[in-house]
Amino acid sequence: MFPITLIDSQKMQYELPEDKIQLFNDKFEKANDLVKDVMLLKEKVSTKLGFWDKRKANKAIRYYETCLSLVPNHWQTNWLIAKVYQVLLDHQKALSHFEKAIAFEKTNPDLPREASISAMDLGNIPLALQYSLEALHRNPKDAGLYCNHAVNLMVSGNDEEAKKYIEKAIEMEPNDAINQNVFTLLQDVASGKRKRPLYNELG
Repeated sequence: MFPITLIDSQKMQYELPEDKIQLFNDKFEKANDLVKDVMLLKEKVSTKLGFWDKRKANKAIRYYETCLSLVPNHWQTNWLIAKVYQVLLDHQKALSHFEKAIAFEKTNPDLPREASISAMDLGNIPLALQYSLEALHRNPKDAGLYCNHAVNLMVSGNDEEAKKYIEKAIEMEPNDAINQNVFTLLQDVASGKRKRPLYNELG
């Protein structure tokens, strides 16, 4: 996860009185503390959250919502609340907040990359392709983004385009195991050796 910057009254990024800035920072920090362990747990375990972790996640959402009521265009908060909704498997709300973050922050490739994942989780392949390509435009030097876009293209049935992107990923990082696995999978799918997987079957 990339660094998160709290509102700094000295930078005057947002027009808020000092007491509101303090309120924002307090809620933001409390939310981050609540979801830190939940995020790490979800990365390691692919099961649904337990009762107490769900409570933490929902409490964090309420804190983040307070932050957004004060500064609706704070892209970091939109990003973080989207990540929490991802963990809770509420893909529509996750996508909605990722899209807001994308609108406010025009250079970070992680935002459209995550939006692409949520769009795929919702079965919206055209939107997923739009965002995985946007992520690439934001950082054309990241081999992983070429691989991600190749996977989305393969799921959509566009094997020829997928081949171009996965070959570019391998050219950039030839020893990456994920790139090699995707290349092999794409070859098998294109040749009919293997059934075309759905996105949620990729694991």
